[in-house]
This record gives sequence, structure tokens and C-alpha cells, in this order.
Amino acid sequence: IQSILPGLSAELSWTSEEASYSQDVSGVTPFQMIFEASFAVHEKPRTLMTDSLVIKNFLRKVITVLPKIRFNFSVKVNGILSMEIFGAENEPTLNLSNGIALVVNYQHYVSTPKFGTTELLCSRIHPVLGYPVMLFIPDDVAKMGLLGELILTPAAALCPCPKQLYIFLYGPSGLPLILPNPEQPTSTIFKDTSYFINWKKYHLCMVPNLDFNLDRDLVLPDVSYQVESSEGDQTQNMDPQGQTLLLFLFVDFHSGFPVQKMELWGVHTLLTTHLSAILTESHSVVQDSIQVAVDQALEQHHQAVKAHQKLQASLSVAVNSIMSIMTGSTSSSFRKTCLQTLQAADTQEFGTKLHKSFHEITQNRFLHHCSREVK
Repeated sequence: IQSILPGLSAELSWTSEEASYSQDVSGVTPFQMIFEASFAVHEKPRTLMTDSLVIKNFLRKVITVLPKIRFNFSVKVNGILSMEIFGAENEPTLNLSNGIALVVNYQHYVSTPKFGTTELLCSRIHPVLGYPVMLFIPDDVAKMGLLGELILTPAAALCPCPKQLYIFLYGPSGLPLILPNPEQPTSTIFKDTSYFINWKKYHLCMVPNLDFNLDRDLVLPDVSYQVESSEGDQTQNMDPQGQTLLLFLFVDFHSGFPVQKMELWGVHTLLTTHLSAILTESHSVVQDSIQVAVDQALEQHHQAVKAHQKLQASLSVAVNSIMSIMTGSTSSSFRKTCLQTLQAADTQEFGTKLHKSFHEITQNRFLHHCSREVK
């Protein structure tokens, strides 16, 4: 684990290791492996706290694409034991065509937005998968033993939040790719905000976001950008209120033969070190694939918001019509029945409760429509 966590400063020494296996003979419960390991760390408490946060972020990245895995993470300092469980086995997921089951609860990726009275349209993200592209491997990297094909598949999704771009990197088998130094990327492709997406198309100017706060209960992105300014009017597909664009980049390895565990581990190590060079060689095809996914995600969101706004606008018409019928009725018993139905004291409260009731019904229909594609 230490080789794939460059932010980890501790020297780990294994002290115990246990593994057990279980499988439901009925075939209902998938094969499970319980692996327990402990290691000793000799370092200052403050450094230990930072290392714990690095490991926690790694575990969060794993469970968002491998939700059937559960981690029990515990730390003992000066005899005081703290425990935390990481898992998403009961959360909604979306099976992507590349075999990844992506957890779609937005709370894993962004904090709850604070937009006053504005409500979320949906509590789930709706990823759009780009088409897979073969990455060109530089000769100097290929000479290191990378004998096979690297396939990149992007997925884009929108979350309600102030405008930002979060990029999450994953290697073969869904194992997270952690950059050597996320606060100061060594490659120009991560400093270049237009490398992955042509922001001029949306009349936006992006800048790198170096706020890498480990101490939060969210999956920390590998790369983050935020909107610095807008040029003129934004296109109709960009929500003026602001969104966070989540971009997942999955890099898979294919050699034409069954890949051994150690070979995958070697590929992952090479990707961690040379991902920038590989992506630089494949700039054109990578950007084209990502742009398709982003365009579709923006259009999908725009159409959903447009339909929702149209539905909400019709509520006032319906409420006003019902209010006119009730207030214009000469039957006192009819008006009394209407007030009793919604437990309203007067006409004003009746109108307020009627609008709220209609809003809840339409909102539930919208959320049901959003969740049909999710397991």
C-alpha cells in the first residue's frame, strides 16, 4: 500500500496478517474475502494524523468504484483506539460499460450546497460515459516493460455546488491512481486547464484549485479546477447557478493474455509515475472522448432542469385555478371541506399547503425518473 500512496510518510512494518474466505452456497451472496492486517508505525502524533487522512482518502476512492469492499480502519495512539468503517455496499450504483460499478450518491463527492431556498433536483449523480480510446505509450515507457494496451474511458457527471471541476484517476481493476504530489503537479497537462476540456466553448475561464484539505468526509479529487471568470453570456447548457463537474478517468490494461496480479501491480506503478507522459502522447484522442462525455452530461442536465422548471411553472397555474374555484363558490360547506382536507385555517394557508403538496408530488416523480437507471 505504501508504494501507491506517495503522500504517506510513515514506514510501515507488518505485525500480523489473517485472511478468511466465505461463499453462500445458494449463490445469492457474492464471494467474500475477509483480510485483516496490522502494522506498526513509529512517528509523531501529528504526522500520524496526516498519514491516517491519506489512507482514509485512498479507502474512500476505492469504495466509490468497488462498493462491495468494506474496510475497517482503526488507529491506536497512546492506548486510545479510534475506529471507522468505509463501505458503500448498500448505496445506489450505476454499472458502467467498462465493468465499474460507480457509487452515485453525490454526498461522496461534494458537500451539500447552500443555495438558500433552492432545492436539489436529485441526490444522485448521473454519469455519462465517453467512448474508450487507446493511449499511445511513449517508447521510453514501453521499454520499462509495459507490454500491452492502455485503454482510457472517461465518465462525466454534474453535482450541485459552486462551479468547479474535480478529476478522479483510476488504474487497472479500479485501483486509485494517486499523483506523486497533488499540490504541485509535475506535469504541464494538469497545470493546463484546457488540456482535458475546451472551456472556451462554454465561455469560461478555469484556474487550478490547490485547496487539498484532507480532513473532510469526501473523496478528495486528484486534480481540481474552479471557475475564475465568465466571458460574456454562458451557453444555454451551462447552469448559471453553478455546478461541479465530476470527471472520472479509468485507465485499463489489456495484454491479450491473462494478466497476473504482479503484472497489474507493475502497470499501476508505471502509470502513477508516467501517466502525464502517456496522456501527453494521446492528447487529441483523450480530449475528444472527454469532450463528448462532458457535452452529453451538460445537455442531459440542461434538459432535466428545463423540464423541471416547466413543471414547476405550471404549479402556480393549477393552484390559482383551484383557489378561484374555492373562493368563488357560493357553497360554504364546499369551502369548509376544502380547508379541512388540507387542515388549513384560512384561504391563504390553504393556497400555501396546496402549492407545497403539488410541489412534493412533482418532485417525487422527478426523483423516481432520475433513479430508474440506478441499481
